[in-house]
Amino acid sequence: RASRRWCPPQSATMLGGLLRAARALPKSQAARQLSAGGSQAEHIEVMEKWKKISYVGIPAVALFGTMTMYNHFAHHHHSEPPPAYSHMKIRSKPFPWGAKDCDMWDFACKKTYWEEATD
Repeated sequence: RASRRWCPPQSATMLGGLLRAARALPKSQAARQLSAGGSQAEHIEVMEKWKKISYVGIPAVALFGTMTMYNHFAHHHHSEPPPAYSHMKIRSKPFPWGAKDCDMWDFACKKTYWEEATD
């Protein structure tokens, strides 16, 4: 005798109904026929359909991609400096590299620092 796991009553009823329905199916319908269920002619027909869809779809994707790239690069991007908030760039001690007030990846700040230092 196999041990049975506990299931909530609703699940057990639903599971029992599904098992009875699966047992009632004829054996030919019980096996899953995924893509191997059609004839050779049906497979060729579906393949030709998807070829035609691809001949239209791939150029359409390329066209819309090109249009999107053009629209993106056609207008000028305005980069305004961010507002000087009082809670930003608070330094309790200087950084350990040469430009003591510049962040590690703030190359514009470092460039102005070294230009001022060489003058």
